[in-house]
Amino acid sequence: MRRPLYLSVTPRLRPRSMALALCSLALLAPTMSQAAISVLQPPKRIDASKPLELTLLVSEDEQQEQSYTLPPTVLVAASADMIAPVQITLTRVDGSGAESITLKKGEFRKVRYQGSLPDRLRGMVRIEPIGIDASPVLVAVVRPGPNQPPLEPGPTLLNAPLADSGSKTAPVAPSASVITPGTNAAASATAPAAEDILSNGNRLSFHEPMFFTVGNSGDNANAKFQLSLKFRLFMPDDPRSRGLLDNLYLGYTQFSLWDLGAPSAPFRDTSYRPSLFYYLPDLGIHNSVVSRVGIATGLEHESNGKDGAESRSVNTYFVQPTVNFGNLNDYHFTLAPKAYAYLGPTRDNRDIGAYRGHLDLKLAYGKPDGWELASTIRKGQRSNTGSVDTQLSYPLSRLIPGTAGYLVASYFYGYGESLLTYNQKERAQFRIGYAFWR
Repeated sequence: MRRPLYLSVTPRLRPRSMALALCSLALLAPTMSQAAISVLQPPKRIDASKPLELTLLVSEDEQQEQSYTLPPTVLVAASADMIAPVQITLTRVDGSGAESITLKKGEFRKVRYQGSLPDRLRGMVRIEPIGIDASPVLVAVVRPGPNQPPLEPGPTLLNAPLADSGSKTAPVAPSASVITPGTNAAASATAPAAEDILSNGNRLSFHEPMFFTVGNSGDNANAKFQLSLKFRLFMPDDPRSRGLLDNLYLGYTQFSLWDLGAPSAPFRDTSYRPSLFYYLPDLGIHNSVVSRVGIATGLEHESNGKDGAESRSVNTYFVQPTVNFGNLNDYHFTLAPKAYAYLGPTRDNRDIGAYRGHLDLKLAYGKPDGWELASTIRKGQRSNTGSVDTQLSYPLSRLIPGTAGYLVASYFYGYGESLLTYNQKERAQFRIGYAFWR
């Protein structure tokens, strides 16, 4: 078997470099059958008070002679709990440009890369290569206090000395094929998207936005909040499966308006939305304009749990494609129209389609690790009905390291902010608050 190409991390960089280097660990994982490239698992805990150095070991055990091009930089993505991936560039220490080496069978070459980890990434940090087919690694980032001793590394393969025998290299042989690790795919196509990591990485995950906001409209202080999760019923043997059962989800969303200005501060209205739906985040459709297309379709029930004159309920069948334009890890545009048909009797709100319509047009422009402006537009069948609900959000961790989630400002105008008032035009409402997921 061919000897793998190892990456080892040794404390020699600035604190931020740790995740970058670790990221590079993943970057150099096996992507081509010809290249012996793999990642050596870093220590479980990384001391952020120490600099970090990444060492790449390029070796050749199969070909009599093989040329490699060492890139001046490698790109990785690092993320933490509830924090979107951050793209980080690691720079080769021993040269600024691309360097070609030729290895004969049994020879190897050590190469070092360095980078910086943003201070806002804390706790368990996930590091994933970009452009290289390698599994991500998880490390616990430790930042010792001023009166605490630095973290002592435990015994790992990272601390084992690398033999120098056979480390000689020869000039580039024109006849040898050249392999460049990490250049077999475009970064924008292989970078882990925030949606994949944060909202679809586990069996139980985020669904729709989760937030708590407070505002004052017409001397009426009020709060608006929403909880939303989804649960994957079956985990397939093959993650690429597009089968019905393999991608079937149970969803639950709860939305409330809280009247803070009234005596005893009652809840003005609460709606409950269980759902059963089929969901594929990526249909494999992409070109020079469209970067990703996903689909969700299924059944949804919504009711406010009240009786008598204030009782509201509705059942729908919906189809919602999601189309992304641009690099998913940079500023990009998202279009997600949700079309729905009302099912069965609607005794409590027979004319809901006249005010709510049959389509929610969701638009968003932003960056996972930056600003995002998102808006949901509804147009009722009746003239001059409908609503606009807009949110502007920004990652809190970029302002206060160690935190997660988003600062959010929202604006609502139109009919039916809650199910109870679907046929009433609301006063324009501005609120600010916090979002767990946007």
